[in-house]
Amino acid sequence: DSASGDEWSAWSVCSATCGEGWQSRTRFCVYSSYSTQCSGPLREQRPCNNSAVCPVNGAWDEWSPWSLCSSTCGRGYRSRTRSCAPPQFGGNPCDGPEKQTKFCNIAVCPVDGLWNEWSNWSSCSASCSNGTTQRTRECNGPSFGGSECRGEWLETVDCFLGECPVDGKWQPWSLWSGCSKTCGGGSQQRNRICYGPFFEGQTCPGEQEEVRLCNEKRCPEPHEICGEDNFSNVIWKMTPAGDTAAVRCPPNAMGLILRRCSLDEEGVAYWENPTYMKCISNDYRSIQTLTREHLSKAQRGLVGDGVSDVMTKLRVTSSDGTSYSGDLLAIVDVLKNMTEIFRRAYYSPSSVDMRNFVQSVSNLLIEENRERWEEAQLLGPNVKELFRLVEDFVDVIGLRMKDFQDMYEVTDNLVLSIHKRPVAGHADINFPMKGWRGMVDWARSSEDRVTISKNILTTGKPDSDDSSTFVTGIVLYRNLGSILTLQRNTTVLNSKVLSVTIKPTPASLSAPVVVEFTHLYNGTTNQTCITWDESDSSTAGRSVFNLDKVTAPQSVWDSLAALVWDNANPTLSSLRH
Repeated sequence: DSASGDEWSAWSVCSATCGEGWQSRTRFCVYSSYSTQCSGPLREQRPCNNSAVCPVNGAWDEWSPWSLCSSTCGRGYRSRTRSCAPPQFGGNPCDGPEKQTKFCNIAVCPVDGLWNEWSNWSSCSASCSNGTTQRTRECNGPSFGGSECRGEWLETVDCFLGECPVDGKWQPWSLWSGCSKTCGGGSQQRNRICYGPFFEGQTCPGEQEEVRLCNEKRCPEPHEICGEDNFSNVIWKMTPAGDTAAVRCPPNAMGLILRRCSLDEEGVAYWENPTYMKCISNDYRSIQTLTREHLSKAQRGLVGDGVSDVMTKLRVTSSDGTSYSGDLLAIVDVLKNMTEIFRRAYYSPSSVDMRNFVQSVSNLLIEENRERWEEAQLLGPNVKELFRLVEDFVDVIGLRMKDFQDMYEVTDNLVLSIHKRPVAGHADINFPMKGWRGMVDWARSSEDRVTISKNILTTGKPDSDDSSTFVTGIVLYRNLGSILTLQRNTTVLNSKVLSVTIKPTPASLSAPVVVEFTHLYNGTTNQTCITWDESDSSTAGRSVFNLDKVTAPQSVWDSLAALVWDNANPTLSSLRH
């Protein structure tokens, strides 16, 4: 027999109240030992409640990454968040926090410095007048890399505690008043003013007025006073003997005309002739001023122009002569300053400048200037300064000249030659130079001669540099002797004057310097040369020797002048080095 199946049970409750659920039922198989197994399933399922929608609860998304720390130093915090998918169909919302926070501490924060309170103000730096007072403060910190305190640690303000006492101070003395008497003893006063005192200062020490005696010489007798005199269109006021009166120069000049009142052998006052040494014509004053301006620039190391124009102006003006003895001195001053200008890098003289210089010297010696030279030498520098002036000019031009050159200048009153020759040159130097174009008659026909042997031009050192040079200057003056005569009443000069310079000074005179002077009178006998060194006032600097012509030995070369003496007629020529 086959087994018999039991009846199905009732369907179970649906497994879900919404959405897809399941119901099941079961049955049992009843069989005997003689029956076969039951056929078919013992359990059976079916879907249920498919029509009802289930509620959906909210669901959290994943947490976001932790944020950066809210502070770069000190205590901060970090946070993260998550979002919730919303519930549906009556589902429950998400459970739990939406944001999480936790503390973080990366490093210690820097602390900036902080000022402490200001100190009290200090005492005023001055006990009177203007001063200052100060106060300070200290910076607390910084730490952990913080900034320094900002602002000043020191504060200063002005303070004033009242004016300081100022002692009185004497002002400069006034000029002395006029003497109360012109002679016989008078007095004159001067005074000074005390400036101050102020604010209780001390008064000026000493006297406010000073008195001294004046004009203590005895009063001259009437015959010892030069009376008022109208001379050369000038009124000279009464002047005691021994005094010098002064009036302004004429309108065409600047300076003062001086006239001295002297006593004659009988003690009677008389007027001397006026002297115009202090008068300089306006034209010469202008040239003198321009030259001094150029010299001032040259001394400051500047470079300038316009010097040539000044030299031309001097040559043209001096060729027209002079009006006063002061003009001669002004010309000499200009030429001295020009020599200094030529010596410096300020200006390099041209051949025209050299010619103008020599011509200006010649213009000084024109016959019209003879009386003015007499006056200039009585009260001022003597004409022998011309020697030094021309020698300095030769020295400067020699330095400026190229090697182995000659310069020859011929004027109405002098002939000048400059030779720049090597050591032990190839030829002697002869002066005057024969056949020179433009030679004036008085120099061409002159019998005065100078011969300088080439053997003289040596340094005396066997190993000397062959490039060494000697500068030789020779000047023949036509009429300087007659002007030199004015210096001494006891000296009579009636020959030409010759000047010879050699630089550097030769080591020795292995050969003589031959100087031939013209004999003014034929048939003179017993000619004698007397030499002297004017730097030595004693007779020890003098020597005498006989000669037919002057051949200068070493002793003469070292002296400043040679006098060719004739019993009947003394003559002078100058030999200079």
